[in-house]
Amino acid sequence: MQIDNPNKEYESFIHKVLNESGKIALNYFRQIRDLSLKGDSSPVTLADKDIENYIRSQIISKYPTHNVIGEEFENTIGEDETTWYIDPIDGTRSFIAGKHDFGTLIAVTQGEHLIGGVIDCPALEERWSSFSEETTVNGSITKCKSVKKLEDAIMATTSSHEFGMKKWRAYQSLEQTVKLTTTGSDCYNYGLLASGYIDIVAERLTSPHDYLPLIKIVEGAGGIITDWEGKKLNFEDSHVYVLAAASSELHNSALKKLKKS
Repeated sequence: MQIDNPNKEYESFIHKVLNESGKIALNYFRQIRDLSLKGDSSPVTLADKDIENYIRSQIISKYPTHNVIGEEFENTIGEDETTWYIDPIDGTRSFIAGKHDFGTLIAVTQGEHLIGGVIDCPALEERWSSFSEETTVNGSITKCKSVKKLEDAIMATTSSHEFGMKKWRAYQSLEQTVKLTTTGSDCYNYGLLASGYIDIVAERLTSPHDYLPLIKIVEGAGGIITDWEGKKLNFEDSHVYVLAAASSELHNSALKKLKKS
């Protein structure tokens, strides 16, 4: 399928889909506590499955030749190079606990090119999107705060308990240097970084659908995002340690701390 302006069309399409998938999420939110465990002991709810099923159905209906890779179902392989990555509820633990900071993540790629990404937090009515050189939140351009020193930085991680001992020591070294640390919030941390409220995010993410949507959001707001070795995140990584920072200076300083430990 030939599309004249794919970035604009895909972004418009995603917003329409997320307007509806957000309603599905909110219909379940704080209403049920159905829960099962996947093979890696991570939780999954009926809401995760219903949201992904809805988003998948819309993509396949609109773009039947595209590929779809999601968290809860088998991959759909089409004839096109364009691939959609879906995490229906990033922050399932928060969702189950009735916390508002869960989100839906979507990324679009073409071959090895990342076209765009979205973080949608329906319970908070905040949506970050980037399909160009800029990132927007609810339609307005947003930027990272220009923090350059670790001593001035606010850092977030979802949970340092998921780190191995060596990585935990490295994280501790960084945590002891920054101004303030906060835990929890999953994908919401990256939106807050893009909006200038958080300056560093350091954590472990498991799959491309967890981190690909975040790359455009962070970079479009002027931030830097790599692994803990400073390497660019690729489309095949799993169980990757991610470092996102509001500026190149801050990112370089954080990398030095992580590598030194």
